[in-house]
Amino acid sequence: MLTLLEAVVLGIVQGIAEWLPISSEGMTSLIMINFFGKSISDALPMSIWLHIGTMLAAIVFLRKDVMAIVRNLPGYVKKQSFESNVNATTTFLIITTFLTGVVGLPMIVFAIGSGGAFSGKVATAFIGLFLIVTGVLQRKAKGGVGLLKRINNVDSIIVGIAQGFSAIPGISRSGITVSALLFRGFTAEKALRLSFLMSVPAVFVAEVGLGVMGLLVFDVNSIVALLFSFVFGFLTIGALFKVAGKIDFSWFCIILGALSVFAFFV
Repeated sequence: MLTLLEAVVLGIVQGIAEWLPISSEGMTSLIMINFFGKSISDALPMSIWLHIGTMLAAIVFLRKDVMAIVRNLPGYVKKQSFESNVNATTTFLIITTFLTGVVGLPMIVFAIGSGGAFSGKVATAFIGLFLIVTGVLQRKAKGGVGLLKRINNVDSIIVGIAQGFSAIPGISRSGITVSALLFRGFTAEKALRLSFLMSVPAVFVAEVGLGVMGLLVFDVNSIVALLFSFVFGFLTIGALFKVAGKIDFSWFCIILGALSVFAFFV
């Protein structure tokens, strides 16, 4: 359970951090563990819950892309659609979402189930390690910017598996998917747009999974956190979409990760 202040803080952090390659899940988990006294098994479901707000913000911001996919679905299902680019994007989202669930769900179940073993300093250190991994991946992907006009199934498989690993707190979903897309030859702008689109079905499936496991908590403060996540996500996505490809967040991840690991030994 969250207090009102905790809900507001977490919603704001989620709304801003989701679009940056710094792991919003890692940021909110670190805050809950180190400042709000939560265990990883309590923090992780709430971190995933907060993604509903930014998912809705992504739907509103990318509404033209989302509506094009929705309008094209009947023809896509009947294999009668001639919207080749939309068809390719739809196939990409289906494959990546499926693989994300296959890879990510066992990790979420393990992290929540073993929360007692990964609380406090241990959880912080593990999140720090994965933040460092995220930063290193970003630096390695810098030279991969190019142009790939058509998404293929190999792209979908690689990026879907990569997104699955973002279930681990500290591994940035946007960071690892954008890095994978850059490695595959996409431009930074195209990689960001696809990464944001991928977040919509992935978050939806994750929330359904939490609901099935009985881990979703509905109370006034959790709704407040969701509202702040949506508002700040919507207010920042446009600006961050423009600058995310120009600003180097890799060192931020590496330094914050190193500090989190260092805290384990203090």
